[in-house]
Amino acid sequence: MLKFRNSHTLPSLLLKIFFLGGVNSFALWSVPILISNDSFLYAAYVGLSTLILDYVFLSKRFVAAKYIVPGALLLVAFQIYPAIYTGYVAFTNFSVGHEFDKETALDSMIDNSYAPVGDDSIYPMRIARDGAGKNVVLIKEKNGTIFAGDAKGVTALPPASVSFDGEGNITSAAGYTLLDENQTSQVLDQFNELMIPSGEVNTTYRVFDFTTVEKLKATLRYDRAGDFVQNLETGEIYRPNDNGSFIGESGEEIEPGWTVRVGWRNFERIFGDDRYRAPLVRVLVWTFIYPFLIVLMTFFLGLFLALALNHPKLKPKKIYRTLLIVPYAMPSVLSILTWKGMLNEQYGIVNKLLPGTIPWLSDPWWAKAAVLLVALWAGTPYMFLIATGAIQALSTEIVEAAEVDGASPRKVFWNIKLPLVVIALTPLLIASYAYNFSNFGSIYLLTGGGPVILESGGIAGHTDILISYTYNLAFTAGKGRDYGLASAVSFINFVLVAFLSWNAFKRSKQMENIT
Repeated sequence: MLKFRNSHTLPSLLLKIFFLGGVNSFALWSVPILISNDSFLYAAYVGLSTLILDYVFLSKRFVAAKYIVPGALLLVAFQIYPAIYTGYVAFTNFSVGHEFDKETALDSMIDNSYAPVGDDSIYPMRIARDGAGKNVVLIKEKNGTIFAGDAKGVTALPPASVSFDGEGNITSAAGYTLLDENQTSQVLDQFNELMIPSGEVNTTYRVFDFTTVEKLKATLRYDRAGDFVQNLETGEIYRPNDNGSFIGESGEEIEPGWTVRVGWRNFERIFGDDRYRAPLVRVLVWTFIYPFLIVLMTFFLGLFLALALNHPKLKPKKIYRTLLIVPYAMPSVLSILTWKGMLNEQYGIVNKLLPGTIPWLSDPWWAKAAVLLVALWAGTPYMFLIATGAIQALSTEIVEAAEVDGASPRKVFWNIKLPLVVIALTPLLIASYAYNFSNFGSIYLLTGGGPVILESGGIAGHTDILISYTYNLAFTAGKGRDYGLASAVSFINFVLVAFLSWNAFKRSKQMENIT
């Protein structure tokens, strides 16, 4: 009979079994799928991470690692790798029309170049099964010739081996079994993307519907030896450039292109192109001001409320404190969307309670006031909580000594309480600034970055911060999905946040040394 020396070992053993069982089950399920999708790097990481977790949790030696390794693996997967990949994309032209490698782009380019042959390019067909059980397409040409075709090509059938009905449709073919409508509908998906070489140069058949095929001819040809694309109709030659595109002698570009490394070109576009530089400067200024004002307002309001509720003569403290943390407990997405409805110019409750109509979301300055107001409402409970803890941790002897020396409550606050609270909360204030520096949701959900800066051509808005401006570049501005340019802006955002955080923590240590 199995016995446990400690009653706590059974729950921990069961928890370990369920945890490792879940991890290994996920790995066994996901790794084959990742490999089938050619995601070998992700498959290797999932497999290696699973082995590391098994080794750490099944060993008795790595007690500390059991707490560190799971978080470290998730940190690598969801923070470090995305940051490195974003940095890589910033130095490429990855965007709409440049999403694939060269071979995939060429295949797509040639496939898209097929055009109908002549005015009447539709031919009757029937799907049949040959003697080996393979599905083929029986095609009737205009001259009456019957072909049996598949992905390898076509074979002409003897005229005597094929019979037709009164309308000229194929009714039987020697050596082939014609499929009925139900059977055809079941296998038709196999032929949707099938290109059947017709035997003529650069000409193919493609299934058009249940009973017809379309004869197509390629208008482009790729010469692998010379590395160029030729237009078969005009004879124009398109050669590759350093931006991952084939450019013709007339300057015409064939899409799609392919992804290539472009060095610092995306950064040159940001700082050298007026379309991006002018709005970026305005966005960057607001990006610094926005989190500073939020931290400043929420900190002092939270500190004021903490001091007020910490007063010994105030009785129902728990009720007030509970009410003050309600905004902090609400889902941020829900609360921001609620505020957006309340600030609606025509139907919002805020304007209905005010004597005039305030354009909260359409005027540049009022829109900025709106995002600050919502951030103040959402961020004050957090500052209230940490300020309450810092105030209650202050040494009462210092405050009492100052009061005995005759210091007024105002001097006690400005010269003793505030400096000590600021020093204690500096790391949290820095973290709050860094968080709001890239707080995409508060901007996107409330104003969408708007109202639009007219001079930017729709690229940027008056309430855009750097991260929402990046989103516009990546998904909405211009052609949309300019990932390379957006990643360059995101890289700049990362550098700024890292530098500001490093500098702020450095100064906070200096303040601690002074005290």
